[in-house]
Amino acid sequence: MFQPFPMLAGRRAQVFRHQPQYRRPRHFHEEPEINLVARGTGIMGVGERVVPLVAGTLLYFAPGQDHALLDESMDFVLYVAALRPELAARIAGAASKVALDAVQLTPAVRAEELALLGALDRARDTSVVEHRLAELFERSLSNVPLPHVVSRRSFELLRLDPSLPGAALAARLHTGESGISRRFRKDVGVNVVEYRARLKLMQFVAEVDRGASFARAAYAVGFGSYAQCHRVFTRALGCAPQAYFGGQRAALTEMTLPMHG
Repeated sequence: MFQPFPMLAGRRAQVFRHQPQYRRPRHFHEEPEINLVARGTGIMGVGERVVPLVAGTLLYFAPGQDHALLDESMDFVLYVAALRPELAARIAGAASKVALDAVQLTPAVRAEELALLGALDRARDTSVVEHRLAELFERSLSNVPLPHVVSRRSFELLRLDPSLPGAALAARLHTGESGISRRFRKDVGVNVVEYRARLKLMQFVAEVDRGASFARAAYAVGFGSYAQCHRVFTRALGCAPQAYFGGQRAALTEMTLPMHG
């Protein structure tokens, strides 16, 4: 489901230590996100992939990439950080790069990054948090394993223009649509059609927030009709746009899962 990152009001960057009682359902959002495991073990679902977590595992979730913490040990400690899109846009790759898999940090690097995240979690100076988290994202993105060039370029092009038709995407990449779809789903964990719909959905919400009517917002972001937008929206959020913007938004944004046991 679409569930924006729980950023504090007025912040463009945020880090917090995961609390089991606030575990979220599988979700995606516009904010690029980094997770770093400090202690314990767990399992993360990223699209159709399942990623084992141990101390030092670093994951990067691109905008629109769904993820969910599926399991965690009793001693599990995880730091979560994210950037607002306007801050991420200043960092090379933060808005357009997608990681193929997790990274395992060395003990020395892990200790340094965890000390930083712990300090930023307690910091009150928002400019310091923004600057240091932006640096962390830049370092991390320079080390994540990248997917096949077809998936990488597809992701970049769709981020620039979610309305880009499959045929046009194939022409740009000089390959077939079916080949793009198979590779993209394998590498990113979601198919091209679904990822394109998520990008449009997030843009639709932003357009409505800026004051556009539902119909105008739907056409502005590239949905062929408001009916198509309504179907995508309802599938992603479990309610119609009228209900979401009419009062259900807060409950869905803050939705968490019950604790185990």
